[in-house]
Amino acid sequence: MSAAAGAVPGAVSGGLPSGGGALLLVNPTSGHGRGLRHLDRTAAALRAAGWAPTVSVTRSLADATAQARAAAPGSLVAVLGGDGFLGAAAAGACESAAVVLPLAGGRGNDTVRRLGLDLDPVKAVRGMGSLVVRELDLGLVNGRPYFGVANVGFDGLANEYGNSARLNLGPFVYLYGGIKALLDWKDVTFTLAVDGIETTFPGWFVAVGNVGQYGGGLGICPRALADDGLLDVVSLGRASALGVAATFVRSYRGSHLRQPNVSFVRGQRVEISANRPLAIYADGEKVAALPAVVELAPRAVKVLVPPGSPVLG
Repeated sequence: MSAAAGAVPGAVSGGLPSGGGALLLVNPTSGHGRGLRHLDRTAAALRAAGWAPTVSVTRSLADATAQARAAAPGSLVAVLGGDGFLGAAAAGACESAAVVLPLAGGRGNDTVRRLGLDLDPVKAVRGMGSLVVRELDLGLVNGRPYFGVANVGFDGLANEYGNSARLNLGPFVYLYGGIKALLDWKDVTFTLAVDGIETTFPGWFVAVGNVGQYGGGLGICPRALADDGLLDVVSLGRASALGVAATFVRSYRGSHLRQPNVSFVRGQRVEISANRPLAIYADGEKVAALPAVVELAPRAVKVLVPPGSPVLG
């Protein structure tokens, strides 16, 4: 990506001075309308903080990308939606050099949680004075940017079931999806190459983390940093259904990496294929069918985060 090539290495010092115009992007469908419910109060909080926000209720992820791409360099783009929506806006902001403020408007809001931002969008806006601008990496699945986790396998199927759930279960929607996927999963053999080193194994999933959290609180890549220029690759090999469930339960605390059937490696280029048709997801959105290539755009997008954010190296 051209933006990654032109990014200035290192962190951008200080926060973002208030005042002037800002773009508030809102996803009307994420979180069963959570973004719309918080829109008016969030816009009012931006105005109270000295901004003159232009509110845009977007039509699609592509629309969010296009609007963030058209923003002025250094301007504020507040993104009120879910993880996929945030990734789409970041894809545009990395080209325009706008500064992204992630706001929780989805169901899981994993990237906002992992960044250490307040889950209340209004409180997050009111606390902007304590935030700093940092240049964070973006993952790329077949060239498509994402922020949090790209995943394929059992957890992708669980994500699909979770997204199709009719009940408003909040972050527990992915637990529901996981239980349903356990009943449907058949053994798969993955071929995984990280920076050219290839392994083939029967297993359940491969997760490639940038921010490293998904599924409503699952720290699947608990050591991931979003400014280190590396992708964290976590995979689960042979395991019983009970072992799979235990892996995901332990991932809430990040303790699953100690399991003998869990592999962890870091790299800059990850190639994934399998012996049966599978889709790869990124930030909860279906991206493509395997095979897939996951790469990194280092320090590609400016983001407002707490100075002690756990994703900073």
